[in-house]
Amino acid sequence: MRILLITSMVPDGEGVGAIPKLLHAQLLGLRERHEVTLVAPVGEDPGQAAAAERLSGSDLDAHFADRRRSGSARRRWRVRAELAATWALKGRPWRVVCGAGGLQPLVDRLSAVKEFDVVAVEDNPVSVLRFPASLPTVLTEHEAVRADAEAWRSPRLAERPQAALRARDWRRWNSFLPKAWRRFDLIQVFSESDARAVAEQAPDLASRVRVNPYGMVLPPAADPAAEIAGTILFAGTFSHLPNRDAARWLAREIMPLVVAGAPTARLRIVGSSPPREVLDLAGPRVEVIADAPSVEPHLDAAAVVIAPVRSGGGMRMKVLEPLARGKAAVTTPLGAEGFTGFEDEPPFVVGETSEEIAAATARLLGDDRGRSELGARARAFAERHHSPQSWAARLEAVYAEAIALKERPR
Repeated sequence: MRILLITSMVPDGEGVGAIPKLLHAQLLGLRERHEVTLVAPVGEDPGQAAAAERLSGSDLDAHFADRRRSGSARRRWRVRAELAATWALKGRPWRVVCGAGGLQPLVDRLSAVKEFDVVAVEDNPVSVLRFPASLPTVLTEHEAVRADAEAWRSPRLAERPQAALRARDWRRWNSFLPKAWRRFDLIQVFSESDARAVAEQAPDLASRVRVNPYGMVLPPAADPAAEIAGTILFAGTFSHLPNRDAARWLAREIMPLVVAGAPTARLRIVGSSPPREVLDLAGPRVEVIADAPSVEPHLDAAAVVIAPVRSGGGMRMKVLEPLARGKAAVTTPLGAEGFTGFEDEPPFVVGETSEEIAAATARLLGDDRGRSELGARARAFAERHHSPQSWAARLEAVYAEAIALKERPR
């Protein structure tokens, strides 16, 4: 296939957060079997410019829009004013206003000079781009289930104006998403809960939705010698509201119950941009590490990884990454979504309540052999179902279906 792949950021296996790693695995898997043209914005996130430079220097047909801040203060303020005016007038969420800027000219130019079989659009910030009507289009919706806007409320007086503005922006997704989804022939989601969310918000689109669990480039297995007895890890990006909720639930309610069953247990919370409410969770049994350059040493040190997800949707990289590293993991039924559609059972422990999660964690901390066996099964599961090659095979099937739908006489 000739695939025009449009992403919301530069694919980067070493990137900060889940999305650049996910995009890197997708690009790697597809390039092995297909002709891929990449279009992406280069932002300010660490490593994005270097990743774009590496891809430009490879044999990939890659095209980038530089979205980094200008060195000119006058130009920076002009760009801010233009973005603010677009946000105020068009009613789009801020991520969408910022996400697609500079990409349309690249798409128009490529569409005029190259032939493509399918357009694959990754994430809703770039869903507003225009494509030739004759081309089949597939949108991957990274998170159809979204936290309630009230989650942006802040008890701190000084933070309330900004929180109110964020809540107003957040509500815009309710009207924006169904409009965006309707522009595409097929919509991919990562889990059944996201598929249900699309069907609830836009019942007429239920037949267009395909559940397709994501993948990642498998990292080296964790070093058993680096494990620190009793260490529990929760890692996440804290600009994502469900991760803030998970951290609070874990530190305040689950962890005291774990300590009751495993007195030497300690919790390590690692993530980017933790707000004050997460930083304040630090205490005698809880360590908060902000903006760590890499989560890998913390995964190595962890005896058990917990992902106490009870809201939100989309990808569960906080579950897949420890599986791929061969770590014993504990999560919730919501955190398990995206791993249960295969012929074999996912190799992690699932608990729904604070008591169930705490009991499972304490039990694993006290069972060296059980942790080791669970971790080995976890890595094998990730290799079978979540490698770039496995994911690319599933993507091919969805793209082929979109092409067939476009060719079918109306």
